[in-house]
Amino acid sequence: MFRRVLAFLLTSFALTLALGNAQTTAGLNAPQLYEKGMNALVGSRVTQSGVDAMEYFRRSADLGYAPAQVVLGYFYETGTFTPKEPAQALSLYKKAAQQDDPLAQWLAGRMVYAGTLSPRDLNEAVALLQTAADHGNPFGQYLLGKIKLERQDYSQSAQWLRKAAEQGLPQAQQQLAILLRDGQGVPRDKFEAYVWMILSQEAGNRAVAADLQALEADLGSNQTEQAKSKAREMETSVTRTVNARGCTGWPGEFAAIPTSPPPDLQKFCR
Repeated sequence: MFRRVLAFLLTSFALTLALGNAQTTAGLNAPQLYEKGMNALVGSRVTQSGVDAMEYFRRSADLGYAPAQVVLGYFYETGTFTPKEPAQALSLYKKAAQQDDPLAQWLAGRMVYAGTLSPRDLNEAVALLQTAADHGNPFGQYLLGKIKLERQDYSQSAQWLRKAAEQGLPQAQQQLAILLRDGQGVPRDKFEAYVWMILSQEAGNRAVAADLQALEADLGSNQTEQAKSKAREMETSVTRTVNARGCTGWPGEFAAIPTSPPPDLQKFCR
């Protein structure tokens, strides 16, 4: 009898210890698995492995690690190392967003806003983007401004677009300039509109060329020259490279609906 009791107690103790170690290991291993995934993405062709990267990120994401969930979401959204699965991507972004990850918040909000999956729910998009915008994320601010513009809340739109414009997003600078030109949500100011259009163009946005020419005709040569000087003064504080801290330089960054930053840049986007 004593031996059976002792054996039971030892077995229970071993099981409790094993469970405790498993939980501790899971907590410690999530960021380590993420790092292994990142390591599998870089290096020579010999050491690179998309299959290994996916597995490491999947295991880390399953343990609830937000950065891994975002990377895995990127893979599913873009079809990298796996077939495209937008629903799975959005689910992963939302899981990370619930952990107050500002990158995940705007990525999830962007997918909802874009109507990647139906139905297109602007209220849900606002809820996600608002949290990112409140963190000071320029992409969240820009997309929130776009929704406010769509809802004809021009005053709120101008406020959020200005915040994103001041952080150097050329598409936000263009949208703010249009509101200033037309006097929507802000007093009409073609001079300031022209300044923001110049800044947007200098950042690489060629879509503003026609608007610039029209504003030049309205302002005349003297005001145009003054606006150009003003734009040069502002460039040191409102260019994307100045404010991005490394979160810049991927294809689609300056699209009307920006694309997701790749894994190697995501750590700079939080």
